[in-house]
Amino acid sequence: MKQLKNEELRWVQINFNSLFLFFLTGICTGLVITFYKVGIDKFAKLVTGFLKNYGSSPMGKIIFISAFFIMASIIYFFTKVDPNIKGSGIPIIFGVLDKKFNVDWKKTLPMKFFTSIVTVGSGLTLGREGPSVQMGGLVGQAVHQIGKSVEERRVFVGASSGAGFAVAFNAPLSGIMFAVEEIYKKTNRKIFLSSSVTVFSAIIISNMLLGNHPTLENIPKIKALGLSAYSHIFFLGLLTGLSGVLYNKVIIGSKKYGEKIKINPFVKFVIPFLVTAIFLLMDINLFGSGEHFIFYPLSQNAEPLRLIYYYFMKLFLLAIIFAVGCPGGSLVPLLAMGSLVGNIYGSILAGAGIITPDLILTFSILGMCGQFSSIVRAPLTGIVLILEMTGGSFDYLLAVAIVAMLSYTLAESLHSKPFYSHLYEMMVGKN
Repeated sequence: MKQLKNEELRWVQINFNSLFLFFLTGICTGLVITFYKVGIDKFAKLVTGFLKNYGSSPMGKIIFISAFFIMASIIYFFTKVDPNIKGSGIPIIFGVLDKKFNVDWKKTLPMKFFTSIVTVGSGLTLGREGPSVQMGGLVGQAVHQIGKSVEERRVFVGASSGAGFAVAFNAPLSGIMFAVEEIYKKTNRKIFLSSSVTVFSAIIISNMLLGNHPTLENIPKIKALGLSAYSHIFFLGLLTGLSGVLYNKVIIGSKKYGEKIKINPFVKFVIPFLVTAIFLLMDINLFGSGEHFIFYPLSQNAEPLRLIYYYFMKLFLLAIIFAVGCPGGSLVPLLAMGSLVGNIYGSILAGAGIITPDLILTFSILGMCGQFSSIVRAPLTGIVLILEMTGGSFDYLLAVAIVAMLSYTLAESLHSKPFYSHLYEMMVGKN
């Protein structure tokens, strides 16, 4: 017992000397991801402004499609210079932690920053979270190298990856949970302390620059669910579980199938950009990750058939762009699609008079959590993330947990592999 206490004291003393570097890592991560989010927002407003003002004219359509072709050409060039900027970047972080991949942060960090602002901000069906995690991890790698810390590099990379996730969603507890559940897949005092210091310092910097607002800022306070609704909650958990299995099968399958298509690599890379540009010209509602779908129950909600159309269109557009390894994440799109599953189910129940229309929003939020849990296979992170994204606007934590665990259990029973782990296995298998 005495020896154990001495070891714990020695651990605290050693790591106390590194706390400043973890704090500095958080500050740097907060700055990088905050500017990244601002860049996406500015670019997205520019693109949507062009679509609204000129997207209906023949010349505007030609300019828009041409711009996507030029953008695809530039991004393709960058991915050839540094393949480590491809995709979401989370599997790359797994490889850095396992010492499977050698990543030069001096090259990859700025290139990932620029390419992801362009791809996510241009309206492609991609999210900000994957690049945020990868760039956060690279910031940790940089501080570890420059600061010459006695700590292992993986501690800095893992902690700052969680900080990148936290800043992407302004969700500090979720960032810590993501580091524990998804990045490390375990925890101890060192992991918890380093992740907490890094995440909280990153969030403080982000809030100082952007303000402290939940991601879904306009979600109203939602009352607790009655017991009669829980039978429908159980079925929603099964639906989101099946949706998650479908998502993994389609998106991972698109990656495998895309590699088998034997055409010119440049042509293969450009096609998803041009297809997306054409669909955006036809329907601006397909723009971006689909985060706006979450708010549909608060305004003029679409009919169930229209919502089903949006669900499969976002799945298709994500699949084709993901297949070619375009820089950008898939987590925000999967949350948006989960909200559509909940919206569709809730709208059908409301249309049949089984539930009141005001509960459709509740089902949408529950759908987000279920979809996250079945795909990423990190239910605790999903529960906390939804709580933080909505600013704690609900009193039905039990319902969220039930949907998360049912979705998780169904995906496990159907032998659907966790999304990021599956991608990592595919990447390691190639090397």
